[in-house]
Amino acid sequence: MPRQRAESGQATVLFALAAVALLSVASLSLDAGRAYIKTQQLKAAADAAALAGGQELPSDPAAALSVAVATASRNGVPSQDVQVQVNAQDTVVTVTTRGGIPYYFASLFGIDQGTFQATSAVAVGPISEVTGAMPLGVVWNDFAYGQTYTLKDGGGEGSDGNYGGLALGGTGADTYQQNLESGYAVPLTVGETLQTEPGTMAGPTQQGLEARVAAGAGYAWDTVPLGSPAVVDLPIISQPGNGRTDVTILGFAAFFLTGVDCSGDVQGVFLDAVTSGQFGGGASYGLQAERLIE
Repeated sequence: MPRQRAESGQATVLFALAAVALLSVASLSLDAGRAYIKTQQLKAAADAAALAGGQELPSDPAAALSVAVATASRNGVPSQDVQVQVNAQDTVVTVTTRGGIPYYFASLFGIDQGTFQATSAVAVGPISEVTGAMPLGVVWNDFAYGQTYTLKDGGGEGSDGNYGGLALGGTGADTYQQNLESGYAVPLTVGETLQTEPGTMAGPTQQGLEARVAAGAGYAWDTVPLGSPAVVDLPIISQPGNGRTDVTILGFAAFFLTGVDCSGDVQGVFLDAVTSGQFGGGASYGLQAERLIE
């Protein structure tokens, strides 16, 4: 009998020790889970801040810094815990967010606080591929941001029968008008060869763009949302030849449509715009792509 009582007492001690160990592991797991959530929150804030800052590059690196800090703050990271850097070429913005949590259970082992950080970086460059482009080709002419330009001639000033129209995915007025209304659904890339759509195409141009121009009513070029139908991406092309002819895409530019008339004359304001997409090493024509690189 005494031996049985001794064995029973040993089992109770072992059970108690095991329970304490399991409770400790479970408690530490709760702290680890909170640490993981905090790290994910910091990363999400850094991603959002870097993407917002990238929208200002390369033209305004100072704005990229302030916008990134403000965005991180809106996502729960105080400004004093945000570090933002822009590289010397004004093409990459890097955001580091920091934060900590008190430990509830790890403090039993002398660890009272956990401090974490997350880093995100966004790079921008001339966009190399666009989906949804307008069937209007523009010859580059040192455009200035915020200035209005003729994107398609209404007639009489074209080059050998070409007035700015492009044949994307087929020729003819119906295809041309549909592409104006909806954007060309197939990606276009820098270096690709296209055909022009000669003639004034006055009716299809006016009908295809009326709704887009109307969508921009009440906005200025520097307040219109980039997602508005009135903001369009156009290929920058080589100089057209005679009649229906081949042209090469040199790059892409964004314009805010401000007018279209019955002659097929189209007006738009040249924009400094950043969108998501692929970029390469080509020349910049105002439309930049951004992507997370870290």
